[in-house]
Amino acid sequence: MNNSIERIQGKNKIFFGTNKETNEKIYLDKPTWDCNWYWSFGYLGSKNCHYHLSGYNSKTHVFTTDKGELKHITESRNKHMYYCLLEDYELNDTIKENLWSFCEQARTIYTIKDAYEVIHRGGSNYTHHPLKNKVKDSRKASSWATKLLPELLQRFWNDFGGNDV
Repeated sequence: MNNSIERIQGKNKIFFGTNKETNEKIYLDKPTWDCNWYWSFGYLGSKNCHYHLSGYNSKTHVFTTDKGELKHITESRNKHMYYCLLEDYELNDTIKENLWSFCEQARTIYTIKDAYEVIHRGGSNYTHHPLKNKVKDSRKASSWATKLLPELLQRFWNDFGGNDV
C-alpha cells in the first residue's frame, strides 16, 4: 500500500463528552493510518478506559456482588447510535448540536472502512475466500485508502472539533 498517505490534520484528540454513569471525561482520538494498511477510527477513552465508538450498541455495567466480587454484564441494545450516545454521554456542544451528522458521517466511515478491508484482503479474513481473486481489487483499495477515506476522515475531524476551522 502507498506509504505517502496524508495524515489527518488537527488536534490529536478532542473532548467527546462525559460518561453519565461514571462521570468520567471521555476523549476521541484522531484517525490515523496504521501498520501501512488500515485507518484506525473511533477510538474513545480516558486514562482509565479504552473502547470504540463502533461498540455504541453494547453497554457494560459493573457491579459488586454480595460476596464482594466485581462482575461485568454487557447489555446489547437495539438502538440507533444517536439515542445510545445521548443516553450514555453528556456530549460536547459541537457533537450534541450536530449529532445526526456525527452519526451519519461515523457510520459512513465505518461502512466504507469495512468494505475497503474486504477488497484490500480479498475477503473477510476468516479463511481463504474461494473467489478471492474476484473480490480483491488493489487499485480500488488503494484509491479508497489514499483518497476517499482520508477526505471523509478529515471532514469528520474538521466538523466535530479536531480543527478550529
